[in-house]
Amino acid sequence: MSSDDLRKRLETVEAALARLRGQDAGLGADYGSMPQDFGDSGQDLQMREELEGQIADLEAERDRIKAKLGREGSPDKADRSRH
Repeated sequence: MSSDDLRKRLETVEAALARLRGQDAGLGADYGSMPQDFGDSGQDLQMREELEGQIADLEAERDRIKAKLGREGSPDKADRSRH
C-alpha cells in the first residue's frame, strides 16, 4: 500500500471511529427516562460491547497505519537532512 493509500485509509478509520464513538455515547442516553426490562438492558449491554470491540479494532488499525506511515516517512527525513 502506498503512503497515499495509507493516509486515505487512516482518514476512513478515523471517520468510522468518530461515528462509532458517537453511537456509543448515545447508547443508554435515555436510560432512566423510560422503564426498561432485563431484555432491553441485556440488548443495550450487548450492543455497547459490540461497539467497544469495533472501536478497539479500529484503534488498533489506526495505530498500525500511523506506525507504518512513520516508518515510511523516517528514511525520507533522514535523507533530506543529509543533503
